[in-house]
Amino acid sequence: MNTSDHTKSDDPAVLHSELATLRLELERRDKRIASMEAEYAALQLDKERAERGGDEATLARAFKPLVNTLSNWAMLEHWAAQGQAVETADLLRSLRDLEKQLGKSGLERIGQVGETCPFDPVLHQRMSGGSVAPNALVSLEMPGYRLGGRVLLKAMVSAGNGD
Repeated sequence: MNTSDHTKSDDPAVLHSELATLRLELERRDKRIASMEAEYAALQLDKERAERGGDEATLARAFKPLVNTLSNWAMLEHWAAQGQAVETADLLRSLRDLEKQLGKSGLERIGQVGETCPFDPVLHQRMSGGSVAPNALVSLEMPGYRLGGRVLLKAMVSAGNGD
């Protein structure tokens, strides 16, 4: 009801009728707002479920190639706990397989243990602290890893003077 639609009246019956009409309009609006809020909440929940489902699908695609290696590790761990011999070659082969699978997803090793390379502060970190001049020759002690252009772990290096 629009305020310009009614004329001023002092009649209690008219005022009571107008009040009842306004109450009905407010109830309808409240119900409509509650319905819209419930619909919005349902849409938000659907969106969150879809996002989680997408994340889970992405993770499933990334982890699927790794499950065989993880299963092998569990088996080797069980054997070792039972006192059976676990061959180092089996462990190393399993690690190579894991790194190969991760490489297919874009994970890249930074350097090989024992190699000599020019120091790059973006890719390398000196093990004992201190500073190393860029491009100075260093020995790689522990490889690092990067994914695409992002370095996840810098390779640990030692300077040529034995640290």
